[in-house]
Amino acid sequence: SSLSLTCVQMADDDEEVSEPEDDERIMKLITYSSKHTPEELAGYLKELGGEDTVIYGDLYVGKTNFGKAHLLLMGAACFNEEEPLAPQIEHHKALFKIAVGEEGEDAQAALLVMLELYCCKERREGLEEFSDVLKVLWNRDIVAEEVIESWWNNELALREFSPKHFNQADAEAIRNSSREFIEWVQAGED
Repeated sequence: SSLSLTCVQMADDDEEVSEPEDDERIMKLITYSSKHTPEELAGYLKELGGEDTVIYGDLYVGKTNFGKAHLLLMGAACFNEEEPLAPQIEHHKALFKIAVGEEGEDAQAALLVMLELYCCKERREGLEEFSDVLKVLWNRDIVAEEVIESWWNNELALREFSPKHFNQADAEAIRNSSREFIEWVQAGED
């Protein structure tokens, strides 16, 4: 697929310029992803683990689920920051379901926080597109409804993970854009 090709091209481009702020596991996952199934890739991600992950230049110790979620977005799924997030998650739904959906609520909550961080750092448009992201995560059984609602109700979720990357206006923007999905889900329960 063109997405895999882009990741392989990125892998080739990055060999010339070393960026120390990236965790070395990102490149391992990008390289591995082009030749393996989503199941194999999820297994490799689990094997690499999320312990002591470098996220945007800082080492995070004891934040394993967050580290794994970051490696999933940046390496295994190799997100393209120029494209909307929801279709990219849909494209990698099998990978996300195995790597996050089947790992329980803590892994799911960490994914939402790391997606919020990704929107803040990589794709600012994502702050306004997040309802679509939540819909895919919910429809594909990647993140449970309760986990989504808990994240939505906690504007400080990103700050609790990393105060350095938290911005109140961004936290409000991403939740405002998620309101449509939250109201839709809640209306379905009535």
